[in-house]
Amino acid sequence: MKQIYKDILESLERYEKIAVATVVSANGSTPRKEGAKMLIFPGGSFLHSVGGGIFESIVIQDALGVLRDGKTIIKKYSFNQEGKYATGAICGGQVEVMIEMVTNTPALLIVGGGHVGKALAKAASLLDFYITIVDDREEYAIGNEPESRINWIHTPPDFSAIPKINENTFVCLVSKGCPTDEAALRQVINSPARYIGMIGSKKKVQTVYKNMQADGFDPSLFKRIHAPIGIDIGGDSPEEIAISILAEIISTKNQKR
Repeated sequence: MKQIYKDILESLERYEKIAVATVVSANGSTPRKEGAKMLIFPGGSFLHSVGGGIFESIVIQDALGVLRDGKTIIKKYSFNQEGKYATGAICGGQVEVMIEMVTNTPALLIVGGGHVGKALAKAASLLDFYITIVDDREEYAIGNEPESRINWIHTPPDFSAIPKINENTFVCLVSKGCPTDEAALRQVINSPARYIGMIGSKKKVQTVYKNMQADGFDPSLFKRIHAPIGIDIGGDSPEEIAISILAEIISTKNQKR
């Protein structure tokens, strides 16, 4: 049993999300008993087994549906050729299988270790995020608090030290000014990030887009950027701005928008 949990962790290093199918009840003649597990990956490949044959191929298809919808299901399968829940097998037993999606901990990448960046990291540390702060100023890339959940990175001026971004990464550009936010945006705009937000006025945002478009960036890429960043709650302190940004991120994460 320890091996399958090890395999789950290793699989999450390769995939943003996987499905785990577990036999939660088994009656009569069934290929596997309670507790049997199988990991199903995007695309349909799998590891381990809940029974094999036609039954398992049906479970895989159901698991791919869970990966699309994100909703856990518990489904009955009958090892009969006819009747409710039939899989076409002839063993005669019946199982219930729980299929759930498992994802990586979402990553919050904050570009800028100033007032807003630190306030955002502090607020987000109360939630389930792996937090990284990146800054081109060495003194702003060092944490003043012993917060183990925050990773600090000092980057060159082109922000080339920004870590790898996956589909479960939320990126916030809140650095010291327009040039540094633009430099960071150039690094992340083609990434698969779930969310990219940039702080600043509408004039600043349009200036950044104009500069990047002049250098060959496709204007359609800008449609995915949340800029100005955050939900308008009327606040202007670093803490209030941080809350507005985090509210927008949570809304995106929970697919409410």
